[in-house]
Amino acid sequence: MKGFLFVHLLTLLGMSLGLFYPFVSLLIYTMFGIMYPNALWFYSLPVTFLGTGMGYSEVVAYPMIIGWFANSCGNLNLGKSLLPISLLVLYVIHITFSLIAGNWNPLGQEIVVMNIRLVLAMVIALTLCNTVTHLRWFVWSLIFGSGFVAYELNMSYFAGFNRLQVAGYAGMDNNFFAVAMVVGATLAFFTGMAEKNLVLKFFAFLAAMFQFHVVLFSMSRGGMLGLCVVGFFTFCVLPKTGSNMLFFIVVLLVGLQLAGPSVRERFMTAFVDKSERDASAHGRVVAWKNCLITMRENPFTGIGVGNWMPFSHERFNTTIEAHSTWLQTGADSGIPGLTFQLGFFFVTMYRMFPYVFGRKKLPDPRLNSFAQMVVVAVMGYTVSAQFVSLYTMEITYYTMTIGLIVLKIVNLMEREQADWEEQQLA
Repeated sequence: MKGFLFVHLLTLLGMSLGLFYPFVSLLIYTMFGIMYPNALWFYSLPVTFLGTGMGYSEVVAYPMIIGWFANSCGNLNLGKSLLPISLLVLYVIHITFSLIAGNWNPLGQEIVVMNIRLVLAMVIALTLCNTVTHLRWFVWSLIFGSGFVAYELNMSYFAGFNRLQVAGYAGMDNNFFAVAMVVGATLAFFTGMAEKNLVLKFFAFLAAMFQFHVVLFSMSRGGMLGLCVVGFFTFCVLPKTGSNMLFFIVVLLVGLQLAGPSVRERFMTAFVDKSERDASAHGRVVAWKNCLITMRENPFTGIGVGNWMPFSHERFNTTIEAHSTWLQTGADSGIPGLTFQLGFFFVTMYRMFPYVFGRKKLPDPRLNSFAQMVVVAVMGYTVSAQFVSLYTMEITYYTMTIGLIVLKIVNLMEREQADWEEQQLA
């Protein structure tokens, strides 16, 4: 019942305010995209909103888009975020062309539509978030969504049923969702470090802990490796103050304690000799080699999004996923598609590096913290994604949106500062 009331109230709020305050609808839309309400409250929540035939996110999206257009599409002065978002748009255009050029299939069509919706939401967020306060609200919508799901999965685990490992979540298996939790835990941890409000700081760290534990009991080696990468880069970017180092050590010790013998044993199987690999690890290596062969044979348009399973069965006599986001992108959409996708991540990360390590201080120190969380989270995602095929993952791309918004806000601040100095000289 609580889920029914919560989701319907938020949906009605998003619908009613979307035309006039599209930013509020955006927060609800992104939260739903992270939570998957139908999966979270499958036992009480109808599939569609009030029998309309439309999902809850969809109902919120339409007034949000109309309100965004009525608001002149927000602030289109994107600054240094223009190039990376353009690369992402080119990626979506290319996979659409690749699907048309290859074998059109329902799965590929669904993936393309999901990517179009995701990029549109990212553009709306980028144009509507013009202040640090806006960005802070956007970050908290992601933390609440991912943290609440992690809480529910933890409650199920402590009740004796490891729902994620046995049944997955929202159509995602344990490996897929573990990667989402790696990203979400990073957002929550860095938010907790930067928050001044003690109550919000507590809830941010609590959300980080829940998500960290989900990755462990998911038994996903890719997710665990992603956590290790996140831990390493967190140590690199955090200011080396006594309090920060003490807190980092405490978190590390708690993490090691939570990772019991079965978790450590599972993780170490990723590094065994070739002769000792289990069937899953061996299958990944075979699939990666097949992807490289496919890229060499279909370099420009690939085989078309959503075609890997039937193509792999016909070409290589195997029936497993590619188990690599990057290699499957190259196989599905060719080298141009992989280039556009990696270019989006690389350019965004490269342009934020001066803010991450403090080489360039910003007027609002929270922007430095936001930049740090994005870089560390995406580094964890980049490694984890090598071990699982991810067509779309909302929380990762919304995390990248945080980075794009940082670049945009910095540009707006620099222009305001330049205008002020010019006025002073005049």
